[in-house]
Amino acid sequence: MAKVLYTENVDPIGPEMLKKAGIEVVMADRNEEIIEKEMLTADAVVVRIYELPIPMLGKAANLKVVSKHGVGYDNIPVDWCKTHGVAVTVTPGANSQSVAEHTIALMMALAKNLAIVTKAYKEKGFAAKNTAPGLEIFGKTLGIIGVGHIGSRVAKMGMGLGMHVIAYDPYVESVPEGVELVSNKDEVIKNADVLTLHPVLNEETKNIIGAREIGMMKQGAIFINCGRGPLVDEEALIKALQEKKLGGAGLDVTAQEPCDPASPLFAMDNVLLTPHYAPTTHESAINVSRMAAQNILDILAGKKPEGLL
Repeated sequence: MAKVLYTENVDPIGPEMLKKAGIEVVMADRNEEIIEKEMLTADAVVVRIYELPIPMLGKAANLKVVSKHGVGYDNIPVDWCKTHGVAVTVTPGANSQSVAEHTIALMMALAKNLAIVTKAYKEKGFAAKNTAPGLEIFGKTLGIIGVGHIGSRVAKMGMGLGMHVIAYDPYVESVPEGVELVSNKDEVIKNADVLTLHPVLNEETKNIIGAREIGMMKQGAIFINCGRGPLVDEEALIKALQEKKLGGAGLDVTAQEPCDPASPLFAMDNVLLTPHYAPTTHESAINVSRMAAQNILDILAGKKPEGLL
């Protein structure tokens, strides 16, 4: 009987699919002792954000596939896996709608100063209505870096709100109709009233937004990151927020996760910080869990799965 190890809990639909196929399922719930023990004999592992170290994988004699519960695979040593005959799969598109909606939610909340006004209302009553005025999104420029499954949905939503959408992604040839695709990311950064990041994290995109890029952003621009924390130089971002160069930031990801409670990000009224929460919806949980399990079933059956890297 094949065995599948889940490093973290997921929606039960995926594990149930595997059990119905006659596969043993082990739920570790991030318990290091269980993970290390069960990895030794696992045929497949499903991982969310748990870091999979090479020494541990090297002891997994039966391992055939690492199935990522999501799309970002920076916590998986992909090159090592491929070299050692271990397939790596992701769940493209399964949580895209949830992350895109979270991106737009952060943008709107920052534009309308919702956190600031809510706090002021509690502190000084109805006089809070005279707190710093918000920003109308209609007619503003939405800059997107990375227009894959998530970025393209964000683009469509932005256009639906009446925004001009400009995007940079050297790996795509087509974008949703109405999006202006440019060949230089600096053009996106300079022109964006709202800048949002959606590329895959790799050596090329690490710190794709640093002090130089932040320096060329519009005064008062809004910055959103629902991708990966290391896409941005966090110290440079904090400095720009403290100096009021940027109007605000919506961050679902940070350089360190969980974010240090002592981080200046938690102390700023113009920052909305969520704990890698963007994909956390009922619909997304079901979609991702199902696809992660199906990828394993396909690999074990000798088929090419939809999410094979």
